[in-house]
Amino acid sequence: MKSRIFCKPAKNCCKKMTGGITAALLTLPICLAANVQAENSITSALTGGKASANVRVRYETVDDAALVEEGEALTLRTRLGYETAQFYGFSVLGEFEDIHTLLGMDEYAPETVQVPAYATIQDRSVTEVNRAYLRYRGVAGLDLGYGRQRIVYDNQRFVGNVGWRQDEQTFDGFTAAYTGLNNFVFNYAYLTQVNGVDETLDSADIADNLFNVSYGGFSWGKISAYAYLLDHEDETDPTVNAGLRFKTSDTVGLRFDGGYVLDSAKVWKLLYTAELAAQEYENTAGTLDADADYSFVEGGVSYTMPRAVLTGKLAYESLGSDDGAYGFQTPYATKHAFNGWADKFLSTPAAGLVDTFFTAGVNLTPYAVNIQAVYHEYEADEGSADFGNEWNLLVSKTFSPNYSIGVKYASYSAEDLPYRDTDKLWVWGEFNF
Repeated sequence: MKSRIFCKPAKNCCKKMTGGITAALLTLPICLAANVQAENSITSALTGGKASANVRVRYETVDDAALVEEGEALTLRTRLGYETAQFYGFSVLGEFEDIHTLLGMDEYAPETVQVPAYATIQDRSVTEVNRAYLRYRGVAGLDLGYGRQRIVYDNQRFVGNVGWRQDEQTFDGFTAAYTGLNNFVFNYAYLTQVNGVDETLDSADIADNLFNVSYGGFSWGKISAYAYLLDHEDETDPTVNAGLRFKTSDTVGLRFDGGYVLDSAKVWKLLYTAELAAQEYENTAGTLDADADYSFVEGGVSYTMPRAVLTGKLAYESLGSDDGAYGFQTPYATKHAFNGWADKFLSTPAAGLVDTFFTAGVNLTPYAVNIQAVYHEYEADEGSADFGNEWNLLVSKTFSPNYSIGVKYASYSAEDLPYRDTDKLWVWGEFNF
């Protein structure tokens, strides 16, 4: 009599065993041990992963001249996450996020509705799944993900996570990154939903294709090429952020940024960035088919001293206009990082926007203290409109890789309507694990 024993959970284990009952019995312990090993590897993947935690408490106040009441918020953001260890290249990541106000400081829109209205602070109370996705890294240099993810490309001018807000921006879909070719990074994403910094900035039923390729093999900088092809044909809900209500928005561009050491002592360093992009846009009604261009150029220098690094940069950014009917948009950007921290230009005016700004910074390296000041001048790309100017100031201190505190201030002075003077102040502390 011949017997067969199959050990399905164990790879290459006793697929076919002949030689009688005695041989089968002798082989059984081997099969059982293989099964235990397979089970243990799953257990190890589940228990051998990495936990993460982030806690940020922040006070924010907004004085907007267009509104009677100032906005004031004290919010606590807590994130708890866990990513399993790899099992045959696969891992699973889950992260929950809770945001709520403290000490009754919730006098801001949209958290508290009253007449006259409070100024807006985009930190709504919410408890939600921030990230949840399946990841595969079983091939060298390849990283695949499916689910709700954080996506950041280049300097986040076009695709970012809006990490400044308590509720960050994430994306539902499929992502692929490949770094197996020397000095190249290939990124692709197919998106089905955008999860904004609150639900009014969400967008579902989309079919976006994002391509980003960069090459960093030059000693003097990195070059990136990208194509962000956004399709929101079904997105006509009037309650959704107007910046995301379009049929198509296709952007292609090139970016180069880097630095060059000017002396053998590596004290002086030249800093430079240049970027060009073109955008085609069609609105949901099919009544507007527009083209607009984007350009950015920045030059500066840094000086390294024994206890500090000094930096100065001058920049020019133009979000162009199509004959005053449409301004170049960046709907998935980390917008707070651009065109001033007062957030007056989260949507580009139809006349476009030209932002000329100067940045001065001091990094006190022995003390992990960073000081930064930025001055902006704003005007329209089409026509003669003057959009005003803005001062930004920042002081932050890092105590360790886990703890940091900071103070930030923005003061915007308007010129032409509909813009109004706005001042904002933030004070925060943060813990990361």
